Parts: sequence; structure tokens; C-alpha cells
Amino acid sequence: MQWNKIKLTFILAFLVLNVYLVIQLFPQEETEQIGLETESTASVLTSVKGYQELSAEETETNQQYEATKMQFKEKDLEKIPYKDNMEFDIKSGTELDVTFKEPEELPVEFPFDKDTKQSRDDLNSFIDEHVLHGEDYTYWGRQGDKMLFFQETDKGQTYFSEDSLLLVTINGDYHVTGYTQTYIENFKKSENEEGWEQNHYSEKQAVEMLTAKQYIERGDTIKVEKGFYPIIELSSKPNYAPAYKITVNDTEHYFYLMLPDNNPYIRQQTESAFITNIELEKETETEDIQ
Repeated sequence: MQWNKIKLTFILAFLVLNVYLVIQLFPQEETEQIGLETESTASVLTSVKGYQELSAEETETNQQYEATKMQFKEKDLEKIPYKDNMEFDIKSGTELDVTFKEPEELPVEFPFDKDTKQSRDDLNSFIDEHVLHGEDYTYWGRQGDKMLFFQETDKGQTYFSEDSLLLVTINGDYHVTGYTQTYIENFKKSENEEGWEQNHYSEKQAVEMLTAKQYIERGDTIKVEKGFYPIIELSSKPNYAPAYKITVNDTEHYFYLMLPDNNPYIRQQTESAFITNIELEKETETEDIQ
């Protein structure tokens, strides 16, 4: 009987010891794994062109911004310098559709080089003369017969927002046949909810996160710019979050942003997906009307 008690005591003691060793072992393995991942990220970044020039200063925050959609009015369209060749269709009031009676030639050659100052100036001049507040739009790129321009506010550049967009349509001869325009006003910081904590982050932190997720690889070339990316909120007003636009090898674009929940978000956006989504929405609206 005494021997049975001794065996039971030993068994219990071994069980307690095993549990203790498991608890001690797992955190150590996790720490070692994190160390390996950090070392791997740091190793990759030593060969990434453009990383060393980035700032470690935490200049961006998870502060949200809001704006109001501009209502297009007939009297405002009178301000467009070269409007005689255009027909206007103000739909909901916040979206303007323009059709050129006769296609107009763009003062630039294709393929268009947006990095050449003269080309940018010539294109901007055409937009200024044919678009209301045309000076506030920045050329992004072309996808098929569509040219994308995004609005720049007094706080900074917006990206891939349907509420601050100029979408120009061209034909096979690269002549403009029309465009769709939206515009935002009163761009400002949103009121913060109670209990909301403001956090900051830097360019380097954003790039390090993308590298850890393997969006950036050894030998890549990157370019980082600050701007604003649209976020979905239960509000009638357009909402935006400060974001770092990270371009990899001049081909892929990622947006790193942080929302009030303090979790970082990475968004990859392409011109084709963005335009396709707009066209699908228009088709749905047309079907609903019919």
C-alpha cells in the first residue's frame, strides 16, 4: 500500500516537471524564431535599393481624415476654358460625365513617360484647359483606353479613391473622347472616438513590414511616398487614412496604413482591378435603374 502511494507521488511529480519544461521551452522557441525572422528581414534589406535613404522618423499616424463630395453645378462648368467641344452630364450631382463632340489630340507621345518633366507639363496643361479644377489632379498611369488621375488635396495626394478621381478615355489614335470626374472638398482630420489612441510609424517600419511579408525581396528597388488611401466607413462622407505608397521595381504598388485599431494594413492595388470595379459598379447602377 505504501509502495503504491510512492509510485503515485513520483508519477505526479514527473507530470508537473513535464508541464514546467514545456512552458519553458515554447517561449524560447518562439523567441528564437522571431530572432531568425528579424535577422532574415534585416539581411534582405541590406540589398534593397532605396531603403538606406528612408527616414526612421515616425511621421505618419493612424489618424483618419474625412471630406465632402463636391456637387457639380452648371455654373461651375462655365469656368472650364475649352468647354465648347464638350457635352456635360451631371448624374447624382457628385459625378460628372463629359463627352467630347470631336475627339481631341493629347499633346504628348505614347508610350507616355510620366517621369519626363516636359511630358508631364504638356499633359497637365491639357487637363487644366479641359477639366474643372484640373490643376488638382496628378497622372497615375494608363490601362487600356483609360488614363487615371488622382486628386491632390491641400493635405496630400489621394490614391485609388472613386471620390477623388479623373478617369480619361482615349481612342486608338490616343485622342481624348471623354472623361468621368469626381472631386472632394473640406479635407480634414476626423473627430477621434473616446478611448482612441494615436500611434505613429515611419517609412522604414512600413518597408520592414512589407519585407517580412515577402512583398520586397533581395535586390529590389523601392520608392516611398506619403499620401492618403480610402477606407470603408459607415458614413456618407469619403474617409481616408494616411498611408505610405511603396513602389517596388516601378511595377508593383503597395499601401501601408494603420487604422484606429492600431493594426497595420497592407493594400496592393492595380489599375486594372480598380477600373474593373468601377465599371462593374456602373453596370449594377444601370441595371437597378432599369
